[in-house]
Amino acid sequence: MSSVGRTRPMIRLSLSIGVALGLVACSATPQASTPPATSSLGQSSSTPSASPGNSASPSGSGGSAVVLPTPEVAQVKLGILNATTNHDVDVAIEDGLFAKNGLTVTYQVFTSESSMVQALLAGQIDVIGATGVSETIGSQKTNSPLVIGMVMEDNITDNLYTSKNVKTAQDLKGKSIAISSFGSSVYGEALIMVKALGLSSSDVTITPIGDDAARRAALAAGTVAGSLNDRGEAAQMTAAGFNVLLPGSQLTTGLPTGAEITTRAYAQTNPNTVLAVVASLIEGLHSFLTNPADAAQAQAKLWSIDLATATTNVQADLPGWTPQNGRPSLADFQAAQALFVKTDPSLASVDVSQAITTQFVDQLKSLGWYQANGITP
Repeated sequence: MSSVGRTRPMIRLSLSIGVALGLVACSATPQASTPPATSSLGQSSSTPSASPGNSASPSGSGGSAVVLPTPEVAQVKLGILNATTNHDVDVAIEDGLFAKNGLTVTYQVFTSESSMVQALLAGQIDVIGATGVSETIGSQKTNSPLVIGMVMEDNITDNLYTSKNVKTAQDLKGKSIAISSFGSSVYGEALIMVKALGLSSSDVTITPIGDDAARRAALAAGTVAGSLNDRGEAAQMTAAGFNVLLPGSQLTTGLPTGAEITTRAYAQTNPNTVLAVVASLIEGLHSFLTNPADAAQAQAKLWSIDLATATTNVQADLPGWTPQNGRPSLADFQAAQALFVKTDPSLASVDVSQAITTQFVDQLKSLGWYQANGITP
């Protein structure tokens, strides 16, 4: 794996509230490239010329190199979340996948999804590596609509942990549950879990606290009675005296909890750049699913954590992980809209199909990129 510059280490499973936030960079020289191929957002692109260009070398067996069109902009500012589940991003950075696809990526770490979206809208970053989808849905009613070109995850990888005396759903009634922020993927998970416990959102107080470390600290301090945290933390959390009230692995849901997001304007102006980002992240996702040891090494190196902890995180997330090809599903986003509209009625009038595009995954399929990399489209 390639080395990567960093200013500070990131998250870890201590119950401390100290969280590292910094700007880190991964630079590489873009490969030789062909003139850019263009396409309209929301439509499949035609296959570009097969003249020498940015080559996606196959990781699957029997494939041949596939040429991706030249990125319009090679320098990309990426926003990533302070989380243990961004396996596609970890691998894409540490294995040099962005560089392989002609991109020089710098990235900034955020502790909440809302702050990351705000940075995107302010032009401080170009693309979000993985975040929830409610703000993208809501943005369709604004002058700055966002669009999702790749979904990393639509299953729940968090557990609902509770304090020592909260052992049943009735024990949780009238108490607080910590989430990252309203409208985040963790917020969506909380709504699903509350319903699965036979409670309503009015039976509990859903409280925005911040990232994983902040939520653990709030639970330890007794500020909240429940907290959503990664299921890879189960052994440590139970050893600390907390309960696993509801394991996320028991829930089957199509809620998109991790997606690649950019502004519609950026995607329309730089479709080849976004295509290269999507290709890098999907290949990173495929590596996580097929070579978890490499994904653990990537997480350990990128976030300066011990390999044993990273391995636990990766292994805990593997069961039931979907999708495996990055393709956005309209049905999933309609389900997300129906979930979030309960707390934000204004989302009912949104045409949710405008929040996603299959342009990039369709183009990769037409190029034979999936087959070349041993991935089922």
